[in-house]
Amino acid sequence: MAQVKKKAVEQAILDSAFELFSENGYHATTLQDIAARAGIGVGTVYSYVPSKIHLLYAVVEPWQKDAMERLGKRVAKIKSPRERLRAILLGVWRDIPMENIGLANSLMEALASADPAQGKPSPLLAWVEAKLMSILNTTLPTAGARRIDYDVLPNLFIMAYDGFVINRRLNDVRDIERLCNAMCDIILGPDSA
Repeated sequence: MAQVKKKAVEQAILDSAFELFSENGYHATTLQDIAARAGIGVGTVYSYVPSKIHLLYAVVEPWQKDAMERLGKRVAKIKSPRERLRAILLGVWRDIPMENIGLANSLMEALASADPAQGKPSPLLAWVEAKLMSILNTTLPTAGARRIDYDVLPNLFIMAYDGFVINRRLNDVRDIERLCNAMCDIILGPDSA
């Protein structure tokens, strides 16, 4: 007979995973730890998710999507294109990861050790890049002599996000504000308002 999944059990698993990945990181958290904190057996966890990386994505995805939605709303209130771009860069490179640096690092750990043949369990990266492009479209110049392939910017910004998250874990914190200002100069020109 098929087991009926219960929302309360599923939520307990997600809450436990969120807390443990945030506190301990991906590699230091086991499914046994998650099950114990949720008050269930590890076999029950497997009835909800096929693997640890799937469970990580189940908690990272709503967190990251919510953070990107909030960033979009925050940027929409800013009038100056330069300040909008600066807010986007600071949001992606500093603010979002710092909301939960443990969870952001857990994703980096998981991806660094994932089996390439398995691929990612979710199209989250594509969603984040598309959302970021939609936010950027409200900021980037639409015409002029400067010919830049703006469509690659979300990928570049997310690759930088990955690097900032990893380096922050190693206490190698760069001057992100200065980097954001330089990137605004590169993209919009140094004289942009």
